[in-house]
Amino acid sequence: LLQKDIPVTFPFCLEMLLTDEVEISKWVNEGLPSNDLSIQNGILTTRASRFPLCIDPQMQATTWIKKKEGKLLEGRVKTFNDPDFLKQLELAIQYGFPFMFENVDEYIDPVIDPILEKLTMTAPGGRKCIKLGDKDVEWDDNFRLYLMSKLPNPHYGPEVFGKTMIINYTVTEQGLQAQLLNATVKHERPDLEQQREELVRDSSENRTLLKTLEDTLLSELSNATGNILDNEELLATLEGTKLKASEISQKLALAQQT
Repeated sequence: LLQKDIPVTFPFCLEMLLTDEVEISKWVNEGLPSNDLSIQNGILTTRASRFPLCIDPQMQATTWIKKKEGKLLEGRVKTFNDPDFLKQLELAIQYGFPFMFENVDEYIDPVIDPILEKLTMTAPGGRKCIKLGDKDVEWDDNFRLYLMSKLPNPHYGPEVFGKTMIINYTVTEQGLQAQLLNATVKHERPDLEQQREELVRDSSENRTLLKTLEDTLLSELSNATGNILDNEELLATLEGTKLKASEISQKLALAQQT
């Protein structure tokens, strides 16, 4: 790009085109490791057009997704051996809830193939439906499916690669070093580990607040009518927003140094 004189942000970071610091800090606060590979895996998990099949022997992704989805996943974490998984899956599809299959091995039950391939049909009345077993189930676009495998080196056929987004969450050497450091600090200096967790949480909240303030500022300016300089209420709002944003930026800079 530089050789062809194409304007580009430097240093170029593909991740920033697909997500932002606010979302990344939220993921880290929810338990996703902060290294580059984990962030890229998080983007694939949340942005891919196909449902993710996570290779997760250390259960990092499982822990993160459960915390990320929170109460919406309660009662919707199943295995293919559970007798009621089809019923719970049907309800999740119908009402737009997340659903997780744990302990997935190299065999994936073909009953969920229409879901993996998103073979929706248009029913009378314009409703989306999908075939699940012998039933037509109404499809909600908010439905999310996660397939989690603890196998460290599974062998899936090309048909599985075509139906799912296979994402390798196996811990890297860099990620393992960070986890061992955190575990050591937590054992030797629990006060420092607590301070680190509070710092991560505060940074996430501050970034979210800063983004909200920026959006509010742009919204106020775009909706302003007449001469902006004569609108005392708008000027007061802008000044307050500016001061608050400056204060938050200083806190984030301090957290970065810490």
